[in-house]
Amino acid sequence: MAATTKKTNTEKVFIVHTPVKNFCGIGAAGVQFAYGKAEVREGWVLDWFREHGYKVTEKTGTADNNQE
Repeated sequence: MAATTKKTNTEKVFIVHTPVKNFCGIGAAGVQFAYGKAEVREGWVLDWFREHGYKVTEKTGTADNNQE
């Protein structure tokens, strides 16, 4: 029997907060926002949100600890 290897996902996940409180809908690059927040992985989309003044925080653990 062949050995199985488990992939580990080391890519960080960030919470992007919209300037419009409780916004629900689609933002830049098709990112889906719910109640003013969306999850985004590292990359150009995250950089775009930062450059355009969105608040960005790192998601830690399994729950969003960045509640307002």
